Amino acid sequence: MKINIVLLLILCCLWSCKKETKEYSNKEPGVSLALAQHRKSNLSNIKYHLSFNLSEDKTEPIDANLELQFTLKDVDAPLVLDFNPNNSVIPKVFMVSGLIETTYENEHIIIPKRYLEKGENEFKIQFQAGDQYLNRNDEYLYTLSVPDHARALFPCFDQPNLKATFKLELHVPHVWSVLSSTYPEYTTKTAENTTYVFEPSNLMSTYLFSFVAGKFDKIKRDDQHFLFREQDSLKIAESLDPIFDLHQNALTFLEDYTEYEFPFRKLDFVAIPFFPFGGMEHVGAIQYKESSLFFEDYMPKLTHWNRANLIAHEVSHMWFGNLVTMDWFDDVWLKEVFANFMAAKVVNPNFPEVNFDLLTLVTKAPRAYAVDRTQGTNAIRQPLDNLNNAGSLYGGIIYNKAPIMMNQLEMLVGKAQFQLGLQEYIITYANGNASWNDLVNIFDVNSDADIKAWSDVWVNQSGRPVFTNEAVYEKGLIKSLILHQKAEDGSVNLWPQQLEVALIYPDSIAKRTLHINGASQDMTSLQGMPKPKAIVYNSNGAGYGVFPIDPHTALSSFKIKDDIVRASNYINTYENALSGNIPVPTALNAFFKGLQYETNELIISTISSSFGSLYWNFLSEDERIKLQPKFSKALWARLNTNLTTAVKKSVYIAFSNLAYQGESLNQLYAVWNTDVTIDSLKLNEKDYTNLAMKLALYAHPKHDEILNTAETQISSQDAKDRFQFLRPALSLNDEDRKALFESFKDVAHRKNTDWVRTANYYIHHPLHQKEAISYLPLSLDVLEEVKNTSDLFFPLKWLDSTIGQYQSEEAKTILDTYLNANPNLNKQLKAKILQATDNLSRYQEMIKN
Repeated sequence: MKINIVLLLILCCLWSCKKETKEYSNKEPGVSLALAQHRKSNLSNIKYHLSFNLSEDKTEPIDANLELQFTLKDVDAPLVLDFNPNNSVIPKVFMVSGLIETTYENEHIIIPKRYLEKGENEFKIQFQAGDQYLNRNDEYLYTLSVPDHARALFPCFDQPNLKATFKLELHVPHVWSVLSSTYPEYTTKTAENTTYVFEPSNLMSTYLFSFVAGKFDKIKRDDQHFLFREQDSLKIAESLDPIFDLHQNALTFLEDYTEYEFPFRKLDFVAIPFFPFGGMEHVGAIQYKESSLFFEDYMPKLTHWNRANLIAHEVSHMWFGNLVTMDWFDDVWLKEVFANFMAAKVVNPNFPEVNFDLLTLVTKAPRAYAVDRTQGTNAIRQPLDNLNNAGSLYGGIIYNKAPIMMNQLEMLVGKAQFQLGLQEYIITYANGNASWNDLVNIFDVNSDADIKAWSDVWVNQSGRPVFTNEAVYEKGLIKSLILHQKAEDGSVNLWPQQLEVALIYPDSIAKRTLHINGASQDMTSLQGMPKPKAIVYNSNGAGYGVFPIDPHTALSSFKIKDDIVRASNYINTYENALSGNIPVPTALNAFFKGLQYETNELIISTISSSFGSLYWNFLSEDERIKLQPKFSKALWARLNTNLTTAVKKSVYIAFSNLAYQGESLNQLYAVWNTDVTIDSLKLNEKDYTNLAMKLALYAHPKHDEILNTAETQISSQDAKDRFQFLRPALSLNDEDRKALFESFKDVAHRKNTDWVRTANYYIHHPLHQKEAISYLPLSLDVLEEVKNTSDLFFPLKWLDSTIGQYQSEEAKTILDTYLNANPNLNKQLKAKILQATDNLSRYQEMIKN
């Protein structure tokens, strides 16, 4: 009888254990919102002690260990850890008593309840680290864990609202330098390697954990360390002072603005060749793209501003994102909008010669509209059910529309009240997490406006308004002028906003501020004014939408004396051309005139981009061939006039982007071969390499000779590796280009996403599309795998550089066939497709009509 009872108890225990495991055996991959909410309610005091053994051989497996400590509020379910490495090694979990039995499936390590205790818990895990996002190169590596890639490197609770402290040990080759969120506490050396044991970190989310290791030069100034691989002595000499100074300026400003001291132990940074983003705000160890930091002083003002803005953006994240972190990645935009918004405030005083309002206009509005005009647009704040889709939330709306929205909000509540609101937000949620609604509540309490209702349309709804005007003139005076708005997507949404209207007269410009609060706004302040030659709406660039413009006003843009009004008119011209309100040839000629007469470097850069887009995306091949000699001749002539270096560089870019035939191709070759010297046009080694590749793309008769010579002139091994990777994409043999593109089916060949994007640009360029369209379907067939195995910006870059370059009916058929065959395609991924192919769809619609 006793034997039977014992047997029964054993069977019950086994059944209970199986039931417990089964309960979590079908746990969905990724980090679901339900899982994240449960863990947030039950877990606290999390500590990670990580150790990685790193080899110089980038193919060697990385053995690693984790000591994990945490506090459990209740033992109500098995513990679910996130782990999704790109290897098949089963992690081993230990307690003090030894190895324990766990389940490892669906990207999770599941520890049964029987091993858990209410209160403090500790486990040790032996595992092989995933290196999919541990970017391993021949001489260096770096982690990149945003948004949910930490779980690809090590077991963790990979959600932003479970902040933890990290202690890190790195075992690396002796010749390597290392960088992480804290300073090394001590180092030891053996015959084989050096071990760095870092101090425990501040509280931070898993996506902010990082380390860099490899062969870098290192410099220290005051309390800041900088690692880099750049070898150009001129770039180093001219860049180091600005890099350090810009970091310090950003720190000083942000401490003053927020009234909160720098919240972390250090602020170091590293420049990485071909880094996939401009930068990443890892706590204590910001990572930057090398080319964004190092360049010669003669570069255009916009290039210098971009560097300053990038640095200020990443430093701003130390407060907005790192100190106060979004609760869930549906508010990832929140950290980005604040970083962008604060960066503008930081940078403006450092560039007194730059028109700040103009700079904001030309760098934000066109990029926001590029997404918001498409059927794949999204709201600033997007729902998110699982963190494995978080990467798809990033894009032009977050980085460009959101700052415009935030500027409108600041104007609505007032600058002083806005700053006080942010200070309250920082002090309230420091070292914790907050949502957009938490900030809205702060502003709403202290404002007469209904901030919640305002936020609903600006933040929670997608799309943009389209404005039309209704004017009545009497005896040469304005009797009435009414501005109407409606949502471009047909919804009932209306965008309350403040903007400016400019009346253009032969010898003056009159400006009036307009507050739009409904579907129609009577501009009473303009009544009785003389009838103008033209009206420019949103003349200060602060507003948002498609504003009315007539063809005559578009063609006369270059004559407008005011820089911001002129730039706004150019942007309105482009948007109206794509919306079908003015003919594409009219807009193209407006930009062509601008390229011939514009002297403002910020505006001409915008004109050059719009001109190139219309030329390659909205003209037929025959139209391009017919117009190319006229355009290239005029641009070459202007290139040889007296212009500033910055303006001349923009004219050169516009010229080189269409100098693919006839005399212009010979002229381009003469520039590369230095047979022709153009005054004030400064080209560095990178420029000459890119020019050589452009000549090869254009099938210059000396194709092979040009590429062979160019390769010998590259001084950096990193740059030479890139050139060799890209060379098949420039081959005159279609089979070479096809083979390279088909190799991208293998994730190992897509590792350097910047190189892959550039290769795709060459392979699928309009000059190669007659051959490349036959393998265009592959670009869509591998799309879901690209999303699941790449950095967060790459899926859209993949699409932009492949099907996004096409305009033909055949390409549209390939697109439609794919979409029809995949009705259950991930929502965010489908949106990226619609964004990338908007020009294709618009062009096909235009030629049908």
